[in-house]
Amino acid sequence: MNTHTPRWRRLFVVFGLMSLVALVIAGTVSGGTASSGTAKAGPLVAFLLPENVTPRWEGSDAPVFKTALAKLVPGAQVDVLNALNDSSKQQAQAEAELTKGAKVLVIAAVDQKAAAVIVKEANTKGVPVIAYDRLIRNSPLKYYVSFDSVAVGKAEAGWMAKHTTQGARLVIINGSPTDDNAHLVNKGIHSVLDPLFKSKARIKVAEQWTPGWDPTKAQNEMEQILTKASNGVDGVVSANDGMSGGIIAALKAQSMSGTVKTTGQDASLEGVQNVVLGTQGVTVFKDFRLQAPATAKIAAAILNGTKPTNINATVSNGQVKVPSVMLKVVPVDQSNVKMLVTNGWIKSQYGSLAKVCKGLPKVGICK
Repeated sequence: MNTHTPRWRRLFVVFGLMSLVALVIAGTVSGGTASSGTAKAGPLVAFLLPENVTPRWEGSDAPVFKTALAKLVPGAQVDVLNALNDSSKQQAQAEAELTKGAKVLVIAAVDQKAAAVIVKEANTKGVPVIAYDRLIRNSPLKYYVSFDSVAVGKAEAGWMAKHTTQGARLVIINGSPTDDNAHLVNKGIHSVLDPLFKSKARIKVAEQWTPGWDPTKAQNEMEQILTKASNGVDGVVSANDGMSGGIIAALKAQSMSGTVKTTGQDASLEGVQNVVLGTQGVTVFKDFRLQAPATAKIAAAILNGTKPTNINATVSNGQVKVPSVMLKVVPVDQSNVKMLVTNGWIKSQYGSLAKVCKGLPKVGICK
């Protein structure tokens, strides 16, 4: 029996020992242990989204927020979670992030009232909550970033007042009765139209609230109003583009589309197309590309232990006056719709002007 170790095995052992020594030396140079050589994790911010039906949340808001915060607080971590329209799921996500050590919660609430529980729990842990896009009511909310929804309603009603004549018969189609933003839009609409209704300069034919901002329900509401009013309608103040599309369908069935103008908000693909066609008079443009960076500035200030410098308003949520950033809105009609091309909105949101103009006549920006 051969008791000598083969030469190739001795060489293998030698090379193995040399590699081990090299690793030990490298570990000593880098700090001694693997854990001490790892960069310390930065502060954690949780960005809680409401649903994945609307492309903006995950396609624009979340990545823009992460990029903006990374520039302001290098090393900061951002956890993005989507509640998929489930308020209980959103609460569980928030609780998990608080347990994980989140220093700031940014919440686009599924349910603005239910989210108050999250804010109260975070407050007991000393964690500030920034309400994103949707106000969270009756809670010790620290900050709020959104668009001026009252201004949206004023812009819609103002356009309609300017583009109708004495005695014009108007319909108001509001958004969801459970959405605080819908009530703010409604407030803006009435601030403009109520004096006209009172003086009989304009006539209110009907007013409806639309659960879930559902375009199909808005269409059904409009069909019923047209039947009851024997088509005696000259204009429809619709709170958003989606519902306006349903309303236009109801008007089209009565050969009234185009002569009876509608309003909306969001500068959605459908809304812009309808403005180009002339079936929708105006869409109120809200550039949510500005919203995430504004929120990142507030989050960065919190993490750095300073006060935000971009606060421009206070909004009462029923419990406290919330320091807020209210972003401007711009009414867009055929006279200035080209701005959505020049400011890059159409390219960033819809890919190209060609997509907007597909199937449309060669008019306006589609010439």
